[in-house]
Amino acid sequence: MIFLLVILSLNFFFAKFVSTSVLKNVCYAYMLGAIMLSVPRSFKLGTGFMLPVQLISISVLLSVFLAQISWKQDITYFSSTIPYLLWIVFFYLLHIRFPIAKLEKIVFFYGWLYIILFMYQYTHSSVVYFGFREEFAEDRGVIRILFPGAGVFLLAYYIALNKVMDKSKYRWLFALFILCGITVTVLQVTKQSIAILLLITLFHLLRTVSLGKKILVMLLAGALIYGTLHSNNPISRGIIESQRDNVQQGNQNIRILASEYFVNDFSPNLLSRIFGNGYPNLKSNYGKFITILEDNYGYFLTDVGVVGMYAMFGVLPIVAYLIIFYKGLRMRIPPEYQYLKYYLFNLLATCLTSDSIFSISFILTNVFVLYSLQVLYEEKQTTSLMKV
Repeated sequence: MIFLLVILSLNFFFAKFVSTSVLKNVCYAYMLGAIMLSVPRSFKLGTGFMLPVQLISISVLLSVFLAQISWKQDITYFSSTIPYLLWIVFFYLLHIRFPIAKLEKIVFFYGWLYIILFMYQYTHSSVVYFGFREEFAEDRGVIRILFPGAGVFLLAYYIALNKVMDKSKYRWLFALFILCGITVTVLQVTKQSIAILLLITLFHLLRTVSLGKKILVMLLAGALIYGTLHSNNPISRGIIESQRDNVQQGNQNIRILASEYFVNDFSPNLLSRIFGNGYPNLKSNYGKFITILEDNYGYFLTDVGVVGMYAMFGVLPIVAYLIIFYKGLRMRIPPEYQYLKYYLFNLLATCLTSDSIFSISFILTNVFVLYSLQVLYEEKQTTSLMKV
């Protein structure tokens, strides 16, 4: 069930053939089934990461009614919110004690599938097979393809990074995944993603070497990056020009303007300022207003990270994520699970400029990471009690 839930929650990486066929209804029905199976397990009080997940789940449920109250969005558009309720699957995983090792294998499989499908789309960019665009245009020096479903790719990358140093017969496969993963990230030409991925990769590979070697490798890496950025290839030129534009815009940067609008002027009443406005269905008047903001002003909820989450779901998920980041990044975990912290740090580093903390492309992998941390937390608590 969990294996199929990953691909169905992503609508087969949001393939065009799914969005125009009965398969889309199958995906939503399957997700709803998983949610209904999980709901009875979600009322249990507990420590660790249970409360944050409950807060996020409650905020998503409340948002359905807030969209109706504040924007007159018909309650029948509830189906649009189904993917965002997958947070509740956390409690089903906890109930059945799904093995972390199996989650790793599932994520790694879909991580490879992500890379294969991305490369296929990249080499056939004249036709859009995956995602929401009608066509791919040249941007930052290349045909830029932001492939959907990046959550499984990132988590798989950090799993591979964590295991590449293990004395295993599959070590070569992890190394190959890292090389392919870096290539895919660079080809998507997102400055922040490239920087974070390389930073975490260097940190992990250098964590056990001497200070002198760390300095030497960092200097070599810096020289390599500098040389690449000034090599006059299309990707390098696109990255440099994009950074120059951002610096020149200053306070007029579109993300800053959008954030100010969604915080100060978007919500029509106090209730929505606290509990959110709900997820906009594009067929409703609320959804059409969001489309106007995107088309006429360039204000995208998905581009302003935590502000976009606040606009839709209110303050509860913000409180939840503060707890998650605080507990998750401070928590001591065994070295073989260090990839969980890398993924969590990635979420924190991108939470202001991307939708990784609430996107459908990330929700299920966010759940997997928090579930794994919860299991490790409970095991640690049990061990402490046994020692007493």
